[in-house]
Amino acid sequence: MADKQELLKNFDNISEHEFVKLPFNLDDIVKEIGNRHIYVLDTNVLLHDPTSIFRFDEHIVMIPLLALEEVDNKKSDHLIGFNAREVSQKLESLLEKSNFTDRGIAIPNGKEGLLFFIAGLESSNFPKELSRDYVDNLFISQVMALKEKYLGVTVKIVTKDRNFRIKSLALGIDAEDYMHDKVTEKNLMDIFHPLKELLLDEEEVNNIFTTKEEGFYWIPYKRSYGLHYNQSTILTDSNGKDFGVGIRKNDMLRYYRYESVKVLDFGPKVLEENKYNKNYDQASAIIQGLDDEVNVQVLIGRAGTGKTFLAMATALEKVFKENKFHSIKMIKPVVSKSRLGEEVGFLPGSLKKKLGPHMRPFLEKLKMFINEDYLAKENGLNKLMDEGVIEMMNMADVRGSDLSDSIVIFDEAQNANPFQMRTVGTRLGENSKMIVLGDPSQIDNIYLDKYSNALVNLYVNANRNSTPFIGTTCLDQMVRSHMAKWFEENIYAPQERKKK
Repeated sequence: MADKQELLKNFDNISEHEFVKLPFNLDDIVKEIGNRHIYVLDTNVLLHDPTSIFRFDEHIVMIPLLALEEVDNKKSDHLIGFNAREVSQKLESLLEKSNFTDRGIAIPNGKEGLLFFIAGLESSNFPKELSRDYVDNLFISQVMALKEKYLGVTVKIVTKDRNFRIKSLALGIDAEDYMHDKVTEKNLMDIFHPLKELLLDEEEVNNIFTTKEEGFYWIPYKRSYGLHYNQSTILTDSNGKDFGVGIRKNDMLRYYRYESVKVLDFGPKVLEENKYNKNYDQASAIIQGLDDEVNVQVLIGRAGTGKTFLAMATALEKVFKENKFHSIKMIKPVVSKSRLGEEVGFLPGSLKKKLGPHMRPFLEKLKMFINEDYLAKENGLNKLMDEGVIEMMNMADVRGSDLSDSIVIFDEAQNANPFQMRTVGTRLGENSKMIVLGDPSQIDNIYLDKYSNALVNLYVNANRNSTPFIGTTCLDQMVRSHMAKWFEENIYAPQERKKK
């Protein structure tokens, strides 16, 4: 619980009931350009997206100096320190380029937005049972006073903290989540459709096998097939019988025989043979993973569908069998447990030891794959990690790194935000491949949900802005065990059952 006086220590010259560089002329500003709203940004919004101040069109953006104090306290944070410094840099640049007047700071977003800062304003009507020594409460008290001062203006708090929104709404203040990087419900539902079947006529089927070189069968791609780049489909003949996997490769539809699709000699796994005779989702994932033209692969699926297994098998085959890359980089967000984020920690121990527990799924799969027959190395895993061939990376260490000549596995991307995904993606070199994994139903980051996380954002945008170097697959079949499947299907809240 932060002390209010400590937070305001740098602003002792500000009287108790005034704004910095005020009085505002908000009433006149609102009248001049339609129905302008005031959006007051919480600290977690600024740290989630340092460009958030530019996202509110013609409206008025306000930042409490309390939020700037919290941003300043996070500049050395291993996880979000870069974001904090980016916020300060952007605000300083705006201040240097603008004349700070009672009409605020012009936001260069092409919509004539305005920026103001808040300090020293508190409501006399704030509930006495809520301590103003707590930053969130002081924040709400300031917004209450703002709303009381300008009765004709719509005032909204924008925060990614759900409890903050609940408390604000309970006190009569409009509050909403930051919406800029959220996908729509329709986009989200489109993710979980099963692999589509494509019915080919007899001529198309014959052309696949009679006009191409052996081992490389294809037909010209038709727009009517409705596939984006690298999207897979189940090929069926005129009798409705499936006969293989089709995948769009630029202007062709390439054919793969299902039984030939393997990685490290493992084919697609089927758990319930009485229900499924094939697992085309895994076949698609294997094809994309081994395709050197697919530099970014996105795998979405529930727990137990084989995401980590397939990603690790692909990485090992690419590095040790095909010698396509020099190293395997494993990245996994360390989930925040505090209000603004949590570092890996300053306790004694190497980064390898600190990240070890977070990377356990990777390490378990590695130990299963790596043996003397396969790599011919004594103490293979430890030696490979010591030599840097296999490396665990903290999110904070990615910034400034060069991921060239590496195959990167980004696990549990649903616990990262789109800004972090962009950070990783911009480190990929010409000879890089990234496999992004995650389950949108298992989000542990308190400031993310199924609409705003990096995994869903990347998946939706990859399909919306299809490109030959990105492939996406949604894994549907549970393959871990019959016990795991039973728990997955039966142990959950009744309201979740209705949604299934």
